[in-house]
This record gives sequence, structure tokens and C-alpha cells, in this order.
Amino acid sequence: RAAAFRALVPSRSVLISQDAVLGQDLGELFELFAPPEHRDMSLSPGVEPQSLGVCKARGEVHRDGDWHRSVHIWLVGSQSLLMQRRSPHKDTFPSRWDVSAAGHITAYTTSLETAVKEVQEELGLDISSDVLQRSLVGTLPCSARGETKLGRFDCNEYQDVYVLHAPAAVVQAPDSLTLGAGEVESVRFFPLEEVFRAWELDDPLFVPRPPHYRSELKRALDFLTSTSCPHL
Repeated sequence: RAAAFRALVPSRSVLISQDAVLGQDLGELFELFAPPEHRDMSLSPGVEPQSLGVCKARGEVHRDGDWHRSVHIWLVGSQSLLMQRRSPHKDTFPSRWDVSAAGHITAYTTSLETAVKEVQEELGLDISSDVLQRSLVGTLPCSARGETKLGRFDCNEYQDVYVLHAPAAVVQAPDSLTLGAGEVESVRFFPLEEVFRAWELDDPLFVPRPPHYRSELKRALDFLTSTSCPHL
């Protein structure tokens, strides 16, 4: 069992574990939200999840199934998606293929701040907040359950989904990316058809995505690929 120590954060004292250097910090604080009215559809434009005014440690949130927030950033190539293979140390879906970059929105931070930070930390890319703001598709409530070496998890998230063209240099040489140590094992582009087929078949090599998530992502991809926007 990893050693732990007490660490002070604004107005709170939480338990921080050495798991922080192995893919996540189980003591980082998440703001909690009320469950969605409809779990199988995106929130209406301009509608924000209802805050409960309470923060809780990551490990407890995933244990208890509390609703919290995250960001998903999808980088799109030529009829393909950049996907990362998650670290084997992750507390949810270790070693599976997942969204290009993602992360939880911790207490006292915003969705856009988190999106900028996650693409830089996980992929070494500097993408401006203006570009990311324009690529926001919407907020999707999603639930997932499972078990890892850290125990069972019940993950209920409001996921802010961003979809944008991958930088041209990344499309040409994804291996040139600087990957986040302890978080990302590897990256590669997968054909769109292969990714959606894997989700439909519940392929255990991929993090699962529910039908309403797949539908919204497909709609965003159809729009993006139909435009003449160049790669970043």
C-alpha cells in the first residue's frame, strides 16, 4: 500500500497519496453536482450542471458514485481519431484506448482551463483557449462502472466534449508527441470506423462509450470533416 501524507489545500485538508505520481492523485478535490434529469442526452446549450456546493476527494467520489465533471478533447486526423493508451496505474479503465486527452475538472478550476492544461500535460501540445472554446461540442452525462487493482469504481461524470483538427505535425508524426509520464502509455491514430465498431462491440481494449456519447461525437465529426478548416 502506498505511503501517504497530509496536504493542505484552500480551506481543506485532504489525504494525498503517492498514487499521484502513478497516473492520478486520489486526494485531489472534485466539486459535486446533482444527477442529470436525463442521463442519455446532452445538456441543453447554456445549461450548466447544478452544483451541490460540496467538494470531495477523487478516491471517495469514484467509490461513492458522486456526479462530477471532466473534459474530453478529441484530435481528428484524416478520417481518424488520435487515441491514447491509458497508464496501467489509472483508477478507472487502466491500459485501455481512450480519448486523445482528458481530465477531471478539479475544484476551483473551469472546463476551459482544464482542457488547455490536459492537452499540454498529456500530449505536450499548446492549444489556445480560443481554439478550444470554439471546438466545444457540449456537455454529456455519462456513467461507467468497473474494478481495478485499486478496487471497484462507480464513475458518474458530466463530460465537456471538445472536437478539433489535430495539428498537421501530429497527423504526420504522432510519435513526436511528448506524452505525460505516468498517465499515457502511447498514442496512435485509429480509423473512425474501427473506433465506433469497437465501442459498439464493447471491445475490452477500449474505454466504453454509451450510445448518446457516440451519437454526439459522430455528429461533431461529420460537421468537422465537412468543413474546409485546415489542421492547426
